Amino acid sequence: MKKLTILILAIGLVSLYSCKKDEDRAVLTDYTAAQLLSPPQGSYILKEALKDSVLFTYTWSAATYNPTDLVKPVYTLEMDTAGNNFNSPKVLTSSATSFSFSITHGTMNNMILGVFSGIPDALSTFEFRVTSQLSGSGAACTKHSAVLSLDITPYSQVVVVPPIYLLGDATTIGWDNMKALEMTHLTNGQFAIVEHLSGAGKFIKFIADRGAWAPQWGTDATGTWDAGPMVYRPTESEPDPAAIPSPADEGDFWIMADTVNLVYQVQATSAQLYLIGDATTAGWDNTKGIEFTKVSPGIFTLTTNLTAGGMKLLEVLGQWAPQWGTDINATPNFGNLVYRPTESVPDPPSLTSPGTGTFIIEANLITKTFKVTAK
Repeated sequence: MKKLTILILAIGLVSLYSCKKDEDRAVLTDYTAAQLLSPPQGSYILKEALKDSVLFTYTWSAATYNPTDLVKPVYTLEMDTAGNNFNSPKVLTSSATSFSFSITHGTMNNMILGVFSGIPDALSTFEFRVTSQLSGSGAACTKHSAVLSLDITPYSQVVVVPPIYLLGDATTIGWDNMKALEMTHLTNGQFAIVEHLSGAGKFIKFIADRGAWAPQWGTDATGTWDAGPMVYRPTESEPDPAAIPSPADEGDFWIMADTVNLVYQVQATSAQLYLIGDATTAGWDNTKGIEFTKVSPGIFTLTTNLTAGGMKLLEVLGQWAPQWGTDINATPNFGNLVYRPTESVPDPPSLTSPGTGTFIIEANLITKTFKVTAK
């Protein structure tokens, strides 16, 4: 009988307080919301090499309520895109006993790309908060921390596809199949490379394995320097297909081999690039473009100061074509490069500067993409 009396008394004390006002219970009004203590606000770049390593350890303070003998609140760590006002937040963790949560580079990358449909290699802003909640309903039961804003750049998750290789007397390595040039996989069996070709009377082919002449791809009598069918040679017991002719003029060329649809394309591309635009120190004066550094055929980089505004990439100083712009899907940090070969072709949209500061601009004419990152 004594134990039963103590239990009834304890239940009575808890029931004196409620998050919702009614005739019998007091209303809870004295409280302090939990607050996120870490990580610090800032900009973070995710790394695939660190996918199993901790990126952030979120920590938060305990919420306090008066009276102090209430049940413990449940803490929920929420994530949402900036500007969405947590209308559709994703829960990272929820606990009544823990005040910290760790997340790896790989898990955060999967969240951004898979749950929030983020763009690889492009900076996005996400917001985080901790919600503390007592059992019950009403405004005093559920309280939110101040919002933590983080700029996060996810990485591209690489799908390993066996490469194919370019060789031929039109290339810089000749017919040495041990030195054949690895091509970059684009998508769905398409491979590309930018290579310096030496001009008329020379030829190229594609092979599947260095040091072997089969499998290989050539063309037939209808193939020209700029496009045509690919003829597959699966084994060395099969006859060699014809080699693909080189363009008449020497220069850098984008070469694409489609091993699914069995077609190839060859296009002249930039041997040098210059940056102009009202976001740059050169302005829109096409005679004063800022020169990129050519890292390798088709790969360019530039470190420069930018302000708000637009940008384009020119091949030749003083000329508006050939030039590179982008498309409507681009962000200030990442997107496709769209080529304008002549002035008779409409201008593509300008790249948009991420803001004011020093930035590294990378142009990849093999994948026809750009990336802009803060230095």
